[in-house]
Amino acid sequence: MARPRAERGAGVVYTKDWVVDLMLDLVGYDEKADLGADTIVEPGCGDGAFLRRIVPRLVRSAETYGRPIRDLSAAIRAFELDTRVASIARESVVETLVAHGVSDKDSARLADSWVVEGDFLLGDVGDQVQWVVGNPPYVRVEETSADEYTKYRAKWKTMTGRADVYIGFYEAGLSLLKSGGQLCFICADRWMHNQYGAGLRKHIIDGFALRALIEVHDVDVFDVPVAAYPAVTLIQRAEHSSTSLATANSQFDDAGGQRLLRWLKSHDRSDCADESFSASLLSGQFKSDTSWPSGPPERLRLIADLEHRLPSLSEVGISVRVGLATGADRVYVVDDTGEIEPQFLKMAVGPADLKDGGILWSGRYLVSPWDGDSLVTLGQFPGLRDYFEKHREALKARYVAKKSPDAWWRTIDRPPADGYMQPKLLVADINDRIEPVLDESGHWPLHSAYYITSTDWDLESLGGYLISDIAGAFVEAYSVKMANGHLRVSGQYLKKIRIPSFSDLLPEQAEGLKSAFRNRDRALASTVVQGIVGRESMN
Repeated sequence: MARPRAERGAGVVYTKDWVVDLMLDLVGYDEKADLGADTIVEPGCGDGAFLRRIVPRLVRSAETYGRPIRDLSAAIRAFELDTRVASIARESVVETLVAHGVSDKDSARLADSWVVEGDFLLGDVGDQVQWVVGNPPYVRVEETSADEYTKYRAKWKTMTGRADVYIGFYEAGLSLLKSGGQLCFICADRWMHNQYGAGLRKHIIDGFALRALIEVHDVDVFDVPVAAYPAVTLIQRAEHSSTSLATANSQFDDAGGQRLLRWLKSHDRSDCADESFSASLLSGQFKSDTSWPSGPPERLRLIADLEHRLPSLSEVGISVRVGLATGADRVYVVDDTGEIEPQFLKMAVGPADLKDGGILWSGRYLVSPWDGDSLVTLGQFPGLRDYFEKHREALKARYVAKKSPDAWWRTIDRPPADGYMQPKLLVADINDRIEPVLDESGHWPLHSAYYITSTDWDLESLGGYLISDIAGAFVEAYSVKMANGHLRVSGQYLKKIRIPSFSDLLPEQAEGLKSAFRNRDRALASTVVQGIVGRESMN
């Protein structure tokens, strides 16, 4: 009789059986191999989703190679922090072993040996092994005690910034691999793109081979729906040569997984366009100092080609900067201007003001304490002084005010000397695509928007370039995807876009981009850009 699933704790999501089987196949944990000769580690076993698939393979392998199953107490190490859940996992192991003909006594002893109650990140995880496989718990910083999190960070150096706990699981798992050993995790792919994953990315690049990356964002891989964007990663302690990339669609299932596995193991590694996935082999390494691209292989090949042939935005005189950070928008951004002197009231714009290709200003002002790029003396301006004095307590509580107590009324950022009067393109931080808007009226962008200026490119032509499919491919590949499906269109991802010098464009190409921007014609923009960069459509 099957045991019920354990009640979920923080970060606990159970992986479907067919996905577990695919992951075990990926690392070569195959019953045709002598599995009892080495050890497999499961770093967060829960109630036994992986163990229920691992144990039968080990039993059948032991039978083939003449190894008594009772002697294989070191063949599995499965860690579980929760005492009650660990007990359920042991019961599940016993049931699985007994169903395969193992005695009750041996089954109980093996279950006690295999399921280790303790914190994988803090305990002694033992000798190096051939396989580490699992679904690390997706635990946010906020869900971990400060003391516990401090201990994790002290032990696992890739947990930088506000790293989620699964970063430590990757480093800990990789530390266990012997030469040639393999780790396969299914986990949210945020670490491949965001800042807190930089340490882990560098750690992998410096000492391991990223053998396969399978994006399963749209696949039903867990037993309940989740808001994360999962990927299966296969990493080996070996020299890196190439990475097999695959993007699965919603039709991907057990049968599709087996077709993908056959492609991964075949000698012919030409591009594969299956009904439920696309796959390709990418030579070389991802760069460790930036986010890793993800997505369909054809898009990644396009990006690799353009990164090789074309300059970055900054190299052709294009600047991407974030809007002004105040540290207290509820104070600095106002609808009611009161008695504040007019010269300190700046038309503020954020994503809500950028609509339908233009600026629909909401009437909000940013109360600026700056005269050009110099901080004003409050005593000279009674209206501004009285307003800031009214909010003195809130403003002085900010880090920037504590750092400069004699200038407690300053914003975090200093505006540019021209007060944002230079014509610019504005882009919202979060959207489902790049939506640049031309501003020639000196609006002040808030921290949730980016502004783009250029000493070379015509801004309307640049806007046309940015709405093209090719420019969008860069942001889609590198960006962190939000729970609502939108992309984070931040400066670090916009700067990834490759673009020629404006002087390299034919006049008709520049005009075509300008027309596409004015009419928000993405199809025209994409056609023009394809001609400029010498690429056919990705589709």
